[in-house]
This record gives sequence, structure tokens and C-alpha cells, in this order.
Amino acid sequence: MSDTQEAKLMELTQPAIDKIAELIATRGKGPMAVRVIVHLGGAGGGQSEFKFVDLGSKTEGDTVLEMGPFPMYLDMQAAVALKGAKVDFDEQKYAHGFHIEYENPLESYLSSRRKDWGDDPVANKVQQVVDEQINPGVAGHGGWVLLLDVKGDTAYIEMGGGCRGCAISQMTLKDGIERIITEEVPEITQVLDTTDHASGENPYYSEDPTGAQTPF
Repeated sequence: MSDTQEAKLMELTQPAIDKIAELIATRGKGPMAVRVIVHLGGAGGGQSEFKFVDLGSKTEGDTVLEMGPFPMYLDMQAAVALKGAKVDFDEQKYAHGFHIEYENPLESYLSSRRKDWGDDPVANKVQQVVDEQINPGVAGHGGWVLLLDVKGDTAYIEMGGGCRGCAISQMTLKDGIERIITEEVPEITQVLDTTDHASGENPYYSEDPTGAQTPF
């Protein structure tokens, strides 16, 4: 559901707002919005991209930040990853005029989606392996892994960043991720990657009405 928030998740200084409004005006297409996209992974945890889009391009689930002259549209990933970010504009101070300050966007995103496994010893052990061994390893090529669920002897994961769509993603899964998890946590005998690497969507999981992710 679309969400217009008064409290800004991402702060823009007045010089940044003025410059973006100026750039929109020079396009001569009338009022426009700014779509914020975050590419997670790689150096610094990710990269932010700002695009001018039609006002009507807002999609279900977007967070809308009203900046005065224009709205900003952030999907769930961008809204989470950029929480607390600050965007400034100063042609004298920054090489390209704009500068964004934020915490590591990848860690912010993964932390927001990381489940609380309670007193489940197996799930907690798998989570520890993902955090301490797997993610530091795949970070070298801009990838990340999220533990979605543990059911019986199976762990369900999502791969993203440089791992999504990667031609060797299945090799990474079988020879790396699955091997490490099953060796470190003997209760787990298989690891299923829920990521559709062709479309970037998650074919095995969907959000149920309670917000929990459920495997089909």
C-alpha cells in the first residue's frame, strides 16, 4: 500500500531541493517526481540512483516523500536502505555537486529483513554462519545472502546484489553456500535459493496477510 510520510526518511538540504527543482524545470516537461533506486552490494554497501519520472509512475508499496517542489518515490528496498540519509548540493565542495551521506545501505537493508529466530537453535546457527562466513565471502563480488526461513532440514535463502542473475550463482550456492551451511550446521541437509535470477523475483515465497514469508 502506498505510504505518504510526513517524517522524512531521507533528508534533502534546501540547496539540494532547489537544484533538483531547477533540473526538473529545464526539462520542460512540467511537474515530475524523483524515483530513488538503491543497488545493494559492492563497495560501501550499495549505490543510489535518482531518476526523473512522471508523477503517475508511483507504484503500490512506494514510500512518498514530499519535498515541496516535487515528490520522491522510494520502493521498499530504497526506503529501508536510505533511512536517515542526507542529500546535499554544493558545486564548490563536491566533485559532481550532489553528495549523499548514509549508513551502509546493505547492512541497513539486511538488518531490517533479518528474522528474530527466538530460541530456535538451528535457525540461529544458520544465521550466524550466513553473517560471519557467507556474506563476508560473497561481498567480494558485490553479493549478499539473506536467510528467509528454516523448515526441518532445509534452509531457504535469497541471493542479491552481484549474486542475482550471476551465471555462476548455482555454483556459488552448491559449492559454497550449501557446503558451508551443511558442514557447520549438520541438522541442515539442503539449502534452497528462492531467487528467480532471470526476473529478480522470488518465486518460492510470498507475503501472507500476517507479513510472514511462506514457502509454496
